[in-house]
Amino acid sequence: MHDESPSPKPAPGRQRPRPARRIDTGFLRAFEAAARLGGFTAAARDLSLTQSALSRQIQSIEREVGVALFERDGPRVRLTTAGERLAAALRPALASVDATVEQLRQSSQRPRVRITTFASFASLWLMPRLPLFQAEYPEVDIAVEASDQIMDLEATGQDVALRLARPGHVAVRTELAQALFEERIAPVCSPRLLADMQRRGTALRTPADLARTTLIGEVGPGGSSAASLAYLDDLSWEAWFRRVGHREVVPLSWLHLNFTHQTVQAAQAGMGVAMGQLGLIRPLLADGSLVLPLGEPQPAGVFYYMVLREQARERPEVGALVDWLRAQLVQERVPRA
Repeated sequence: MHDESPSPKPAPGRQRPRPARRIDTGFLRAFEAAARLGGFTAAARDLSLTQSALSRQIQSIEREVGVALFERDGPRVRLTTAGERLAAALRPALASVDATVEQLRQSSQRPRVRITTFASFASLWLMPRLPLFQAEYPEVDIAVEASDQIMDLEATGQDVALRLARPGHVAVRTELAQALFEERIAPVCSPRLLADMQRRGTALRTPADLARTTLIGEVGPGGSSAASLAYLDDLSWEAWFRRVGHREVVPLSWLHLNFTHQTVQAAQAGMGVAMGQLGLIRPLLADGSLVLPLGEPQPAGVFYYMVLREQARERPEVGALVDWLRAQLVQERVPRA
């Protein structure tokens, strides 16, 4: 006679394990992402999966292991003790695998360096200088991603970030971030604008004279986070007036644009007076395209930083670009006032 009584249920928090064998590693990325991000929705987005697909992968891993790895609390999840143990073992293992795969890929391809920086720095500073690097290192491919969003280097695979931030900002709070130089700001305009004002019997010699002009201001690109663009306040007209100890003036009109390089182009075209950033416009001042009608630039309290990705810093092509960037950027360094 066969015993038809039901099998005992597993104890709470435990699942009946499969026969002892090595775990199927196929879904471990899903577990790592959920553990790192603290939720299935965020993990699914990170891995470009649907939430239901990721949940099924987590359930499969839990069946393989035989214990619950997450405690569910509505939309949020947190690791169980077992989950924490598995996550602690998995993170360095996956990092080691990723580093080895990256080295193998690099060894079989042309050397390439990926750079991320904000759009105006890419347009006004980086792109005019990159031909110098290409002439010196023609075997190295360069990929530039211009974005005013702060990119997660580890998540995106970008090798080098050039960022503008206040000291202590989360974007540069890492030992792999190096402060390069402080930005300085001052009103700039085209010589043609000054000549037009003189013909009209006006001048631009003091901050009060700005009331007779159009001021060009930057509002920031749509969709960018406050954290990404926190430095804009330090580079604004309001900040400059505060630096020189003068009350803000009401201009004839305002011209508001999204990007710094647009404000520079508008100033070159004689459309008004822009707040210039010395680190971006030094060549335009040198060739006379722009002038400083109200004196020398003021320190802005924000700095340019170079940030490296941990797994990229040992690659020779990254080292070559970093050394070249440092040599270029050191020319911009100005003593603090």
